Amino acid sequence: MTATASSVRATGVYRRLQQESRAAAADPVELVTMLYDELEVSLGVLGAMIRQGQRISATDPAHRARAILIGLDAGLDHEAGGDVAASLSRVYRSMRRKLDEAVAANSEDMLKELLEGLLTVSNAWRQLRSPQANAAAA
Repeated sequence: MTATASSVRATGVYRRLQQESRAAAADPVELVTMLYDELEVSLGVLGAMIRQGQRISATDPAHRARAILIGLDAGLDHEAGGDVAASLSRVYRSMRRKLDEAVAANSEDMLKELLEGLLTVSNAWRQLRSPQANAAAA
């Protein structure tokens, strides 16, 4: 069964409600992970919309994806994070430019490229959880 844009959006709404419940008790690492998850969902919805022949500019998923990238960048602690925070800021700004270009071009290929970059950053971020979990268990 092929997912339609409306079914993907409905699933996204349900997931957002779950995410909001989780966010109340989440630590900072988990909150960023949740934002990465939401960004991945938004990019997936945009891709589904394009496959169905829809224009994605000025849509909720496009606005949400952009807002998440802005929020991730704004939430960086440059004083404590130093070079890592500066590097992440450059990555988030680059992703935002790529998102804007993909939305303007209505390009699924450009969204796929953006998603690949997001997954690289997200997977690296998730590795932070493993050492923390291991230290807490020790």
